[in-house]
Amino acid sequence: MPRYVCVHGHFYQPPRENPWLEFVERQETAAPWHDWNDRVAAECYSRNSASRILDSHGDIRKICNNYSMMSFNMGPTLLSWMKEKSPRCYKGIVDADALSMKRFGGHGSAIAQVYNHMIMPLSNSRDKRTQVKWGMADFKSHFGRLPEGMWLAETAVDTDTLEALAESGVKYTILAPKQASEIRKLSDNSSAWQDVKWEKVDTSRAYRCELPSGKSIAIFFYDGSLSHAIAFEGLLNDGKYFAGRLIDAKPETGYAVLSNVATDGESYGHHHDHGDMALSYCLEAIENRRDAQLTIYGQFLEENPPQYLVRIVENSSWSCAHGVERWRSDCGCSAGTPGYNQKWRAPLREALDWLRDKLIAQFEYMGAKYLKDPWEARDDYIEVILNRSRPFVDSWIASHAGRDLTGEEKTEVLKLMESQRCAMLMYTSCGWFFDEISGLEGTQILRYAARAISLMRELNGLDFEITFTRLLEKAPSNVREYVNGKKIYETLVKPSSVFLASIAAHYGIIALFPEFAPLIERDLWCFDRETKTVINDSFEEHGSKNTFAAGTIRLVSEITWEEKTYAFAARHKGEISMICGVSPLTEKDSPMKTLLTKPDELRKMLQSSNTEQLTDFFDRDLFSMRHVLGDAQKILLDSLLKDDTTRIEAGLREIVHDYDRLFKYLATMSVKPPSIIVASAAIVLNSDIVKCLSADVPNTEDLRRHLNRAKEWGVALDNERIGFTVTDWLMKQLRVICAHPTNQAEMSRVSDILELFINDFKWRLSLYEAQNIYNAALKENRHSITNFTSEMRDAFVALGRVLRFANEAILYQATE
Repeated sequence: MPRYVCVHGHFYQPPRENPWLEFVERQETAAPWHDWNDRVAAECYSRNSASRILDSHGDIRKICNNYSMMSFNMGPTLLSWMKEKSPRCYKGIVDADALSMKRFGGHGSAIAQVYNHMIMPLSNSRDKRTQVKWGMADFKSHFGRLPEGMWLAETAVDTDTLEALAESGVKYTILAPKQASEIRKLSDNSSAWQDVKWEKVDTSRAYRCELPSGKSIAIFFYDGSLSHAIAFEGLLNDGKYFAGRLIDAKPETGYAVLSNVATDGESYGHHHDHGDMALSYCLEAIENRRDAQLTIYGQFLEENPPQYLVRIVENSSWSCAHGVERWRSDCGCSAGTPGYNQKWRAPLREALDWLRDKLIAQFEYMGAKYLKDPWEARDDYIEVILNRSRPFVDSWIASHAGRDLTGEEKTEVLKLMESQRCAMLMYTSCGWFFDEISGLEGTQILRYAARAISLMRELNGLDFEITFTRLLEKAPSNVREYVNGKKIYETLVKPSSVFLASIAAHYGIIALFPEFAPLIERDLWCFDRETKTVINDSFEEHGSKNTFAAGTIRLVSEITWEEKTYAFAARHKGEISMICGVSPLTEKDSPMKTLLTKPDELRKMLQSSNTEQLTDFFDRDLFSMRHVLGDAQKILLDSLLKDDTTRIEAGLREIVHDYDRLFKYLATMSVKPPSIIVASAAIVLNSDIVKCLSADVPNTEDLRRHLNRAKEWGVALDNERIGFTVTDWLMKQLRVICAHPTNQAEMSRVSDILELFINDFKWRLSLYEAQNIYNAALKENRHSITNFTSEMRDAFVALGRVLRFANEAILYQATE
């Protein structure tokens, strides 16, 4: 009988969006990438959509899409982010599923996942079913079909969870071998159940689990030792050895044998550098073998139906030795930070459970006033999440409403639904997985809780925050300055809250700087706006420039349809000193509304008033630089400090110039210059190289001179910053070249600069995206390349060679 091999990757990131803006803010710990989604996408998700197989010289022989040859699931919230922020990768994943259906007899390689990675055994029955329904609907929106299988967060399972899967038509799920309890041959009802606890289950076959409802679901158990070797024992160091281990994992038997592994998909690139390449080599090697065949779970299940029944270990998971205690107690499972404990886990879950139940009571009470069935509406709310267009949402509300609703009532319905969405997002498993409650993951789930609390406060005036934070006070932090969950909530969570007045103030402050018009001309995250500027001018005072801006802004939330119009007035007194006041405009006359009709008086007030007077006028605290939202704050700060940094850099440049001869002299003596002078030289040379690469046509000789100086003077360059700059420049050039690959001079220039960095100075540049662009150009121009002049063809091939494509790969694409 043939041997079958199935590799499953669980690709997932937790939802990271600011719950008020629906936007992932900059995360400095992911630098130099914008955020962790961005970083892991670059290191793993994109790489598996276009993975390299190298020849014996280390040149690219083939680029392949791993997703089309393996089983995988993508977290729904991650895939939605990817669709907008990493469209090339997203397309590669969707295309891979379509391709896999041809490869695997009509079965797609993609399977679904419970929506936001909630630990299912610890959730209530309604949340279980909504998680499954949302996960399936989200999957269909991306892949155009219903999923056959579904991945459970941390493979955490109980019978009620399997009932929820079977009820929705899911055919199978994947569990760890330690989650099998007993098995029995399907054809022999009289036989006794066989104990297979402690990973004694045969993982080479599929099993059927019969449920109390009369339904059933198939279960695959992955090979635990092989999966552990992939994740933790260096099996990805050698793709050929990896393939051999998979094929030889199970002895030949009288039935079809399945060798299957399951790990975090991030093993293939993020956790293990070049893990994607080991996987692609492995998959190709298996595909070329006669004694083994690649498969996926859906295909194997159709061809080899279960012959055995199985019972599961209730409340078990793949990543906790104590069942599901990692997500509700200090069980001992952790990421291993020395001296840390996880006594915060139980109080955190208790606080969230209390909040969830309070939100449920209000959801049922208020929802009954507007909706025929609030819980059915919640199950269907995924359709709104996937399509926020006004006409669609209006029709969705009409289909669930018990009567015609007013505009305000529709907003209340949407706020109720959003409070429930946040009530599920606050249970994302990563909030408990790691060692400290104040980490990114812990504070993120608390932000969802804060958003749910604020929505309920807006709906009916109920404030759950006092009791909620009192419960969080019982969650001790391992970080002394944070003390407990309450302090973390107050210092790391609440400041991220955003309200309509905050958005209006953000706009008002940015309006002070006309050069930043692009920051406010595009949509303000999930808010539509109409604006009218009454004042935007400046004057000199005591040698510094004062700028004023005032006007009105009407904001409409795309999420809840809440809307409000504000007057804003802002003043910039130089450097980072700026203030902005906002005041809601009502139908009744207000001082600000009257003043907006008198620009001269408003200008005079802004020019002469002190901060206290403005505070009194706006009847609230004023907003400042710290209230600028999202990435705009860093962009604005960098701009405001640009003159200062330029002046400092000019001073350092003079110092470095004065010490030029000394550097050269000391270099001949192998003596290091004083560290403070070396640091100055590093700032200047890094800046010079980046400026060179900022030009469309960099001066190659200038680049060579700067790089030579750094080498001769023993100056350590900022490899990350310069590497990113080279990569950005290269991608811009290649997009132009590959769209019209006839510019011989431009191709030669790019080749020369790459040769300079890679061959002359031995830099390790990330050529991944550039190689993808070139590979796409090869495919698109494979017929026209033969019509190039010999000079153009030589330049195009030379560019491919410096990008590390093998000659055979270039010629194959050009002639196939």
